[in-house]
Amino acid sequence: MDKGCGLADFDGGESERGYGERMAKRGKVVRFRKRPAKARRFRRGPFASVGRLVVPAVIVGLLLAAAGVGLIEGKGPGASRPTGTADNQVVRVTWVDGDSGRLDDREFRLHGVDAPEGSPQRAKCARERTLSGDARNAARSITEGKTVRVAGTYGPDTYGREIVDLSAGGKDVADQLVASGKLKRWNFDGGERKPDWCG
Repeated sequence: MDKGCGLADFDGGESERGYGERMAKRGKVVRFRKRPAKARRFRRGPFASVGRLVVPAVIVGLLLAAAGVGLIEGKGPGASRPTGTADNQVVRVTWVDGDSGRLDDREFRLHGVDAPEGSPQRAKCARERTLSGDARNAARSITEGKTVRVAGTYGPDTYGREIVDLSAGGKDVADQLVASGKLKRWNFDGGERKPDWCG
């Protein structure tokens, strides 16, 4: 009667394979389990901990930058556009109408306000065309002979004009024109309808 293989049959000096072959010749079946592979351990380099800190720091920095842009509030009642970046650059202004023109060599439009249209194609009535000339003349008189600075920039509009806040002699140009009734507040960015100048 075959008792199978026991520990006494295994010669400590022979390999498991050799032992298995010897037992197979005797008609004994020997099953071996595969030994689990040892997990590889990677050596850490001197900068491994730095790498683990840099990636989260970059992500946090980007999130803070994005949040900072969204946290800055707009100017004027109901404005949704963030406050512009003040560069305090002194410029020479030329007015085309009451809310737009040229600053040195670039076109601009005042932020958060609307002027009556002077163009026959865009004005909705003759009164609006008359008011447009009044608004342009008022803008010229506010800035003429004064130091005009770009108090804030908001990027270009759909026509490529730079959206800006201007100050003349230290006072906000748009605020003065709104106070005199020459311009109206207009939250274009918030989806507000263009003010009516014919009513």
